[in-house]
Amino acid sequence: MKKRIFIGIFIIFIAVIAVYFFYKHEKKTPINPVIVIGLDGADWHILNPLFRKGELPNLNRLTKEGSSGVLHTIRPTKSPVIWTSIATGKTMLKHGVLDWTYVKENNIEIPYNVNDRKVKAVWKILSERNFSVGSINWFCTFPAEKVNGYIISDRFRIGVDKFSEGDEVTFPTELNDKLYPKIVKIQDKQYGKLKREEKIVDFLNKSKRDKIDLPQNRDIQLKRFRRYFIQDKSIENVSLFLLNKVPVDFFTVYFRLIDTTSHFASIFLKEGLRDKWVAENKKLRGPSPETEKMLYEDMANIMKPIYRYMDNIVGRIIEKAKEDTIFVVISDHGFNFSIQGYNHYGTPEIPHGIIILNGPGIKSGYKISNSHVYDITPTLLHIFGLPVARDMDGKVILSALEKKRKVRYIQTYETKTSKQKPKKERESDKKVIEDLKSLGYIK
Repeated sequence: MKKRIFIGIFIIFIAVIAVYFFYKHEKKTPINPVIVIGLDGADWHILNPLFRKGELPNLNRLTKEGSSGVLHTIRPTKSPVIWTSIATGKTMLKHGVLDWTYVKENNIEIPYNVNDRKVKAVWKILSERNFSVGSINWFCTFPAEKVNGYIISDRFRIGVDKFSEGDEVTFPTELNDKLYPKIVKIQDKQYGKLKREEKIVDFLNKSKRDKIDLPQNRDIQLKRFRRYFIQDKSIENVSLFLLNKVPVDFFTVYFRLIDTTSHFASIFLKEGLRDKWVAENKKLRGPSPETEKMLYEDMANIMKPIYRYMDNIVGRIIEKAKEDTIFVVISDHGFNFSIQGYNHYGTPEIPHGIIILNGPGIKSGYKISNSHVYDITPTLLHIFGLPVARDMDGKVILSALEKKRKVRYIQTYETKTSKQKPKKERESDKKVIEDLKSLGYIK
């Protein structure tokens, strides 16, 4: 009897040791750091013509030396919906972010925030498994949640207007005071004259020289361009600072200047070409393939300063990164020319985004096909040696990986959530609503 008890205890002991070493091995296996760069609105129709002209050396190199392709997106092509799907691997019905805003019982519009997200983002999943993480400026990250690392929420960029939401803008809370000096203030005269590599001011002044009659709300967008630029410049400053001072296993940052500029950039199209597009809209309900090609070529020239600026940022991030870093560059959607204008919503065909993977273990010169916004989080989890959740809607992009390691699965990463805090109106909500109205996203 005693012998049987001893054998039973010994078996349990061995099982516990085995489980311990399994998890210890899984956590301690050397991994490559990963950097995800989100470029809202980045489009292959613009990138490829600029690549052919020798522009954008950093993005071009990442593309040529890595794997790249179209990242299929979803409707509605609204940034908070798509970027939350990218960060969770789930549909909007699962993650709960359904639009830019929702209406409270008193008919006040409130922007979606982290408390409205029903599921965990990839940085939270990694954090709970002892990977260090850093997320900057991602949609629906305010108030900043607790992680093994840091979160700089999407409300932080509002600081260009001398606004701070107190301790909830960043995690840890003390980061807010340390990073606030990195914000470029809207009153900063230095950015009336931009640095040589950031010559976007001519782009702004072009409307005055050409005396363009600005349609609809494009004049508002043009006037707010400087604010959009300064916000992304501030995010760049913060990103480079934290990459240098607080290296993490997983780093992700979001920039939106390509998107915000693209929304009014069509007013700078060559007059004859613009007239041809308008005429074909009336006759064909959209541009012909030949005209569409010319429109994208002209738009590439117009958008070159913006893409060049973003390429510079990518280059600076690469310089700060470790040599064995895996880079993931993505966009949530592109832009289409249609009877609806040059935009990404309400168009007959959905304008898909871009995906670029580069680094150790990534195929070189490979064209990715059939990748989807839902695939990003499963692929990231697989790169970190973690299982993919079966309740996620995406798959691992195995075709871009050199070694076909078997995909492991777990039922879910979700745990029983605590009762959500009551939602309250915040000062920054008004600024977000004002910003969305200026872009024409809401009325």
